[in-house]
Amino acid sequence: MSKRSGEVVMKNNFPVYTETNNCQDCYKCIKVCPVKAIKFEDYSASIVADRCIWCGACVEICPADAKKVRNDADSVLKALKNKENIIVSLAPSYLSEFADTDKSVLIAAFKDAGFYGVSETALGAELVARRAKQWLDKQPCGVYFSSCCPTTVQLIRKYYPQYSDSISPISSPVEAHAKFLKQIYPDCKVAFAGPCIAKKTELDLKENYLDYVLTFREVKELFEAVGVDFEFQKPTDQDRFIPMKAGMGNLYPTDGGMLQCMINGQQDSKKEDLSLNCNGASLLTVSGVENVRAVLEDVPQFDKDKKYFVEILGCQGGCVMGPQAVKYTSALVKRIQVADNVTESEQNDLYKTLFSVDITADFSDIGSFDRKTYTQKDIVQALKRVNKVSDDDYLNCGGCGYDNCKSFACALLDGLAENDMCVSYMRRVARDKTNILLKKMPQGVVIVDENLKIIQANEKFALTLGSEMQELYNLRPGLAGLDITKELSFHKYFSRVLNTCADISEQDIRDGENYYRLSVFSVQDHQQVCGIIENMHAPEVRKDIVLTRTQDVIKQNMKVVQQIAFLLGENASYTESMLNSIVESHQGKDGEEENKNITFDLNV
Repeated sequence: MSKRSGEVVMKNNFPVYTETNNCQDCYKCIKVCPVKAIKFEDYSASIVADRCIWCGACVEICPADAKKVRNDADSVLKALKNKENIIVSLAPSYLSEFADTDKSVLIAAFKDAGFYGVSETALGAELVARRAKQWLDKQPCGVYFSSCCPTTVQLIRKYYPQYSDSISPISSPVEAHAKFLKQIYPDCKVAFAGPCIAKKTELDLKENYLDYVLTFREVKELFEAVGVDFEFQKPTDQDRFIPMKAGMGNLYPTDGGMLQCMINGQQDSKKEDLSLNCNGASLLTVSGVENVRAVLEDVPQFDKDKKYFVEILGCQGGCVMGPQAVKYTSALVKRIQVADNVTESEQNDLYKTLFSVDITADFSDIGSFDRKTYTQKDIVQALKRVNKVSDDDYLNCGGCGYDNCKSFACALLDGLAENDMCVSYMRRVARDKTNILLKKMPQGVVIVDENLKIIQANEKFALTLGSEMQELYNLRPGLAGLDITKELSFHKYFSRVLNTCADISEQDIRDGENYYRLSVFSVQDHQQVCGIIENMHAPEVRKDIVLTRTQDVIKQNMKVVQQIAFLLGENASYTESMLNSIVESHQGKDGEEENKNITFDLNV
């Protein structure tokens, strides 16, 4: 764990988590996760932290908003209320995120919210570019990777540990920037603001200078919480970046931005004849986790007698397309917005001090993940759990979220998946259960679709309707696809329920010499209906009808008798009361003894 702002930050306080009550077990997060760091259990998909690279793909794809980003805005608000001096390290992708907002207005808004000042993370990026070039110059031939993106660093450390030594041992731009700021402002805290979720993991590095990490969305929430609005800001000459303005480091959030800084230093960023070679090293750029993985898989194919430096970015299109950035515009438009607003760095004594900061980094605290390997026998046994026993059963449909059945089998063996995730398996289970229920039911049952075509029927249905239907059933078990308008004279009852969704209960139907009892009810409104049919001439049905209808008659007679008894009792009580009142009215003082024993009791 690491310390920040007097608090202990626990390692299990992960950047992304699952709101289990919202999870709809749709498997979309599994499908988009490039490393399948999702465990499905108890109808909820949770993140496996040891496997996760915190790219945020699951957050973006979740349709139920069940994947949540840890919100640190409350911690920052609390610190601001406690009058902590917090400097904002503003990620260079702010040039696209706040493209319609003047820089001075943006700075004024942060200060209005209570921050001490705003500095550009791009200053740290310029330092990183210089250190990376110096380090690369000393390396022998081989393939080397940038360390700027925490997602790709996690990817290499966890899944390609054999290339850990190829990561440039240099801090990320924000760590470099935070260390620089704390040398100049020792009493200040540093809060990074950007589009990245993975940056939150840098708070847990064994040596870090960050105190808070906010996404751009959290920044906007914070502004709303304290009532800060760009429209009402009135910036002054004091509303500028501290301790100075950055230059080409602001190109970092775009593909190749780091390489341009390494090649050209402080030259004009808009120069078009950029070389892709730096002191004998070929400089390459690749963005998007899947593309980075493809490069890592192909490292053995690189020329061993040459030197390569690969800028690797987790987000397709660069940091401007980060998971917590507004994506109303394309990566190309955002790239233009960034490039058009990059200017020369502000040269002063502090800028020279920047390049004296030691930003050597060690990523060994990010543990590697030992992927288990399984034999073909293991995989075959796992797939038998979902009734996949031959190659024909391996549909590779991707319904479970995994690319193919073999990957799903490995997930089953790893304890990350459950049998119920296999769509074909669940369909077969549902079908088998339906078949058993239909087979065991003593009545004829038929399910039809909106076109009045049979989806499924049991054998009792065919037996009830006679020999011709039974022959059809023998030729086509289940009678799937049969048009009931051509086979049943009473198909209108099915049509009625389809159109109205109003159930029909126990409708007696005469069809020639046959006499049926039919119940029809809706299974899916306007899409499927189910009919239950019985032959009224069948002995067991006739017995059931006699018993049922006799019970109905008895119940009805008892109800009438009770009503009559109630009315008679009520009338007798009324008559008794009236007669006694007449007697009492005729009793005189002299005749009181004589009549005192005269009363009426009609209940005798």
